[in-house]
Amino acid sequence: MKKLIYSLAVAISLVFSACNPSERFTENTAGNFTGDQIDATLVQEDGDNLVKVTVHSPGTAQISNGKQTIKANYADLILREMGANTVYIKLFTAKGEVVEKQYPITVTKMTHELPVLETILWEGEESCGGWDGNSLRFSDTEGHLPTLSDETYDWMVGKKMCVDIKEVNGDGTWIRVSNGHWSESFTDDIEVHAGDKFTFEFTQHMADVCKKGGEGKDLNFISNNGLTITKFYYEL
Repeated sequence: MKKLIYSLAVAISLVFSACNPSERFTENTAGNFTGDQIDATLVQEDGDNLVKVTVHSPGTAQISNGKQTIKANYADLILREMGANTVYIKLFTAKGEVVEKQYPITVTKMTHELPVLETILWEGEESCGGWDGNSLRFSDTEGHLPTLSDETYDWMVGKKMCVDIKEVNGDGTWIRVSNGHWSESFTDDIEVHAGDKFTFEFTQHMADVCKKGGEGKDLNFISNNGLTITKFYYEL
């Protein structure tokens, strides 16, 4: 089977070869190191969505497909789109600066299953009763879930957040996104069932109400009958 090899030490060149990527180190992360000097090799077989990336330059690299980032000098990277994709490689210089080189890759077949990419903000198991205003509040002092930092609230803005529902206390159970003071409902009452993934979009207004640098009211989940959740996260 032919392999399409992208040599990153110089300008992009397309070479068909059965050889393994070179393991030699040819560059260093001196203070004047630039993104163009990043030395790496990408191997893609017959337009497949799996690309094997090897970074030869000294210094731990960050290899990314734009959504998933792997901190390593070698990675089996799964590309997520048919057609045009980009692989991003970053290195830190001796000056503490980040340099990057981008490499276009074309995918013609999706052989490998896409991994679920998620950022978990909390994972465990926590339950609330009906109209329980504290158990599912993100507050170290007034709830049962950990306080979220202002930076986390800002990061969540514009993202579709997810909550895994493990159990519900009877038919017709709903969940509502609110704040710790119950002063406002951020969503409608959404009926949920055991095993559901409840999703909602986190807005700038929610951040302003919840974070300590705003109104300081914390994020809170409320239910009419009560339910059990196991994870709060962002999924790409």
